Amino acid sequence: MSQEGGAAAALFPRGMLAEVLPAGSVLVRVHHLAHGAVWFGPRPGIPPQHRFDAPAGEYRTLYCAARLAGAFVESVLRKPAGRVIARAYVEARGWSELTTRRALRLAKLRDEGLHWHGTDAAVSASNDYGVPRHMAIALYAAFPEADGIAYRARHNNGEVCYALFDRVSAADLVPGSPQRFAAHRAVVDQLMALHGALFDTDLPVPPP
Repeated sequence: MSQEGGAAAALFPRGMLAEVLPAGSVLVRVHHLAHGAVWFGPRPGIPPQHRFDAPAGEYRTLYCAARLAGAFVESVLRKPAGRVIARAYVEARGWSELTTRRALRLAKLRDEGLHWHGTDAAVSASNDYGVPRHMAIALYAAFPEADGIAYRARHNNGEVCYALFDRVSAADLVPGSPQRFAAHRAVVDQLMALHGALFDTDLPVPPP
């Protein structure tokens, strides 16, 4: 283990509590239809954007969930302003199922895994992304076997989500056919109603 990894390991005296997804597990990813489902971000040279992104580009991250509801609330409804959104914003997106070719070992940052790793529920619920990014890079450095992080969705903590490090290669994930939200309006309406979200019914303001 590197000196950096050894220092990080000292933060976790009990080691890593793993949540193991067996080979053949099906994950759900919501993504823009202009892009494929298997994508680790941010792009090189772009600063971190999301909760468990590497602070300085040490790795790239793919975000997905155990169920469509979790992927939807974490991507489409991830901001408080997302309680009222345009239908066009949703229908530019869709979802894909990703089937794992191998078992994935994820650091469990939910339930009993919070106390185990010396953190609390704020790691997946706070507005400040500094702490979760610090936790993520510490886990990445301390445990070469860690494929990512399992955590609970901020706006629906009944849903389990995953941040996969790019130790998981594109070849480890088999994407299914993308499903367009525009072709599944009943599904979208159910997800919106479940979370108390509404579509903006105001007409666009015409240009002057």
